Amino acid sequence: MTFSGPHKALDIDGTRFTLDYTGDWHQAGNLFIHVPELRAMAAIDSFSVKNPPFFRLVFSAHVPAYFEAMDQLLEYDFDTIVSGHMSLFGTPEDVATNRDYINDLRKSAAEALQTVDLKEAAAALKVPANNKQAELKVWMDAVVARAAELMPNYDKRLGGTDIFLADNLNAVAWSLFLD
Repeated sequence: MTFSGPHKALDIDGTRFTLDYTGDWHQAGNLFIHVPELRAMAAIDSFSVKNPPFFRLVFSAHVPAYFEAMDQLLEYDFDTIVSGHMSLFGTPEDVATNRDYINDLRKSAAEALQTVDLKEAAAALKVPANNKQAELKVWMDAVVARAAELMPNYDKRLGGTDIFLADNLNAVAWSLFLD
């Protein structure tokens, strides 16, 4: 079934399902599915319960929309969320933890973007001045490294933050730089 517009309500065997299209926060066409009677949500590929976002913010198509999606999810009344990853059910608290984490990614990346100098980063690795792409690459690597130093520790709240930190910071930093 397809529908036009941002909202569709369905009744299936007496149970109301609301489907909301809030934007391309992961891939085009992703939906929030709310079942108010069951106090349940589904937002497939939105986040990983008890873990940081998978590689590059779950391959988000548009990073600013990903940030908005976490706020939007918390506007729903639910007890349980199915995110489609790791076969774990989550809670509003899990969504809030993910939102806190990605907001800290954004804060750390923003500070690093303002404090890491492109020419200094390039000079430190002896990048030739005529290689602008290489300058940009080593600068962003330095931004990500500095942002990682600025990140609060989430090890007790999310498993695997060390594994995905640089990838997620890279996605956020590039988004802040370009979006």
